[in-house]
Amino acid sequence: MFDSLLPFLYIILSCYLLKYACDTFEQAAGYLGRNFPPGIKGATVNAIGSSMPEMCVVIACLFWFDDPSLVMVALGVTAGSAIFNGCVIPALSIIMAKDEKGKAVEHIELNKKVLLRDVFWVLTAEIALIIFLGFNSFTLWMAVALNAIYCLYAVHLYFDAKNHVGDDEDEYEYEEIEDKGIIANIFYFNFNAIFFSNRTFTLTSALVVLTLAIAVISGASHILVEGVLGSAAVLGVPQFFAGLVFGAAASSVPDLMLSVKDAQKGEYEDAVANPLASNTFDTTVAFALPLLAWFLINGVDSLPLVQDANLTILRWSIVGVTAAVAASLLFNYKKVTKKVAYFLLALFATWAASMYYVIQ
Repeated sequence: MFDSLLPFLYIILSCYLLKYACDTFEQAAGYLGRNFPPGIKGATVNAIGSSMPEMCVVIACLFWFDDPSLVMVALGVTAGSAIFNGCVIPALSIIMAKDEKGKAVEHIELNKKVLLRDVFWVLTAEIALIIFLGFNSFTLWMAVALNAIYCLYAVHLYFDAKNHVGDDEDEYEYEEIEDKGIIANIFYFNFNAIFFSNRTFTLTSALVVLTLAIAVISGASHILVEGVLGSAAVLGVPQFFAGLVFGAAASSVPDLMLSVKDAQKGEYEDAVANPLASNTFDTTVAFALPLLAWFLINGVDSLPLVQDANLTILRWSIVGVTAAVAASLLFNYKKVTKKVAYFLLALFATWAASMYYVIQ
């Protein structure tokens, strides 16, 4: 009985670890991205850090478990996370958004230029990945191409930041996590309180806290893979689909927490930019960089892929859902209301129900 429950306890534990490591990461990321223009922090520091679970899942499958066939589990996590990030996170960010005074708002306004930028790159990344996965093998050069897409995205962000007018920047305010004593601080991963007495960040302390937070996220991701593999065996479902459901939900916790916090602070552009940019990172660097390293270390140039009609439907559904999310936000960018949020939640529910029948 306990053996049957253990995989699900692993998944719950990974959610706990990711949640509180995310709080600490967001605290340090806020300092490191304090001078970034609207949308840039969410698309870089937040997105990369909150995508560590997906990246670490790929690393665990390839290097810790030393089983390249488990890359399909990582793909399931990436696919499910992309849908969750695209639908649920923006929806909850809209619903829970507040103004600078902490009062709930009925709608939010987005920057069309920033939104177009992020939508273009996430669709480019997803379409490239889907096309590559349609071949019988995933090659070294495909991994290089996906990483190159994110590099081009980073260049785009650089020029956006360079053209930003500095006078519009908000003054940085240190976001303190409550010091609850040494024992509680350890359990809540409040590293700034443990090592730096909860003082305002310096570059060194922020990098230390950020590194420790990512280390916890990495460990939690390994536990998550154990839980996904175990849950697949217990439920008698393919490992890919266990990753799609359980792995994706748990790995999306950092994105969800960061975006909701940004929305509640009135930083709407970062709240929406984070999940979109996170999807771009997930489908390029998080998936392809560990594969590229694995290719080079093992001296091989390709990895066989198992083709399946249902998996093909799932892959293209990611692009379709992302396009629908993009359209709903772009057509309403001046006034994104809760109706848009409810549409996104309904879209996610419809996709989930459709995938249930596909699985059957």
